[in-house]
Amino acid sequence: MTLRFDLTISISSFNRDDKIGQTLEHLFRSDISRFERIEVLVIDDGSPRPVRNVIDRMGPPPEKMHLRLIEQENAGIGATRNRGFCEARSDLVLFLDDDILVKPTTLNEFVDAQRRHAGSVVFGSYPFVSHETRALERFASRLYGYDRITEEPRYEKVDAITSGLLCVDRTKFGGWEKLYRDDLTIPAAEEHEVIFRFDKLKIPIVHARHIFATHNHHLELKWIASQQFKYGEATAEVFAKVPDIIEMERFARLRVTLDRLKGKGIKNFMRRFLASSAGRTFLIGVSTLAQTMSPNGDHRKLFGYLTTAYFWGGFLNYNKARARQE
Repeated sequence: MTLRFDLTISISSFNRDDKIGQTLEHLFRSDISRFERIEVLVIDDGSPRPVRNVIDRMGPPPEKMHLRLIEQENAGIGATRNRGFCEARSDLVLFLDDDILVKPTTLNEFVDAQRRHAGSVVFGSYPFVSHETRALERFASRLYGYDRITEEPRYEKVDAITSGLLCVDRTKFGGWEKLYRDDLTIPAAEEHEVIFRFDKLKIPIVHARHIFATHNHHLELKWIASQQFKYGEATAEVFAKVPDIIEMERFARLRVTLDRLKGKGIKNFMRRFLASSAGRTFLIGVSTLAQTMSPNGDHRKLFGYLTTAYFWGGFLNYNKARARQE
């Protein structure tokens, strides 16, 4: 097949008609002077509030950008990203979440990154647009690594990815029909699995510290706790469905840590209590109070206990549900 585009941008979307328009508007303001043609795919994963309604109200994209809307029945984030990967008419594919606001320079930065690190998977950061308090902003910056964003080009090989701002060269994947496994039902599980697969195939993962966009989401303490709970569930799912994943050192260490939740002794008893519904309720209450009393304070240690407990809780919750089904 003759490729007709320099770059494909694949935007996965589900029921974010309040966000996707802003994402496209920022994308349309990109510096595309060095490109001849860019393909923009918007994959609507069966949204109750269809993306088409937003696109119909928007003006046309820049002359060099070709916008194509793909509508499908709800299939989950892994299948939606795979749809963009398969439909792309360029070798270079940039995956973008529907609430990420790129800078005018972002597309050029990814092209340069791929040229410098040919054959690698490259991703960037996306700090939140606003935070509930300065205390939470300080904690989130450390948790997500936003405190390490740089202005000058800086690349770091890592053993993790975040798919909301991620670029791949399809020619380096040996004819893969799918990038992600689409039978993993909890978001983030598909990222764990693909990290393992990249590691086995010796495909480097590169974090471009200088490539960053804005996560168009107001960060609140309760949201970050619930996300950690989902990450715990996702970790349990991938351990259950991809048992070989512990061949990778990163996941082997994590497995050992999580197995302690089943152990005896006062420390493990306290871990299980904090991971329980009562323990999590206690921690969210204490953390909320601390944040209210001192919104500019340094509560990183307390918030760390909170997010860890919610992660443990998600992990245990998935395994309990799975045991009941068996």
